[in-house]
Amino acid sequence: MKKFLILVLVLAAALAHAEPRRLNKPVVCESTEKVFRTMLEEFGETPQWRGVTPEQGTSTVLTVNPKTGAWTLIEYTAVMACVIGVGENSSTAWGTPA
Repeated sequence: MKKFLILVLVLAAALAHAEPRRLNKPVVCESTEKVFRTMLEEFGETPQWRGVTPEQGTSTVLTVNPKTGAWTLIEYTAVMACVIGVGENSSTAWGTPA
């Protein structure tokens, strides 16, 4: 039992010090007006959540199509918006359809 506990502690310590992985993925950017118009008119997505990052001068919004469950995460300023994530099967944090 003692050896097992030591093994668990060693594994936990190793995981706690694991280096974070950096992912480089393509990000599509366009004028803010065009991105939001496209999300609404072509994809039927409307804003469901918004957060602000004052230090960067940006806002982030999650748009969702309530009929299809498609979603898009967009970071934007007054003039430029970048799509940083897209997906399907959106739901609330409680598992109900969004």
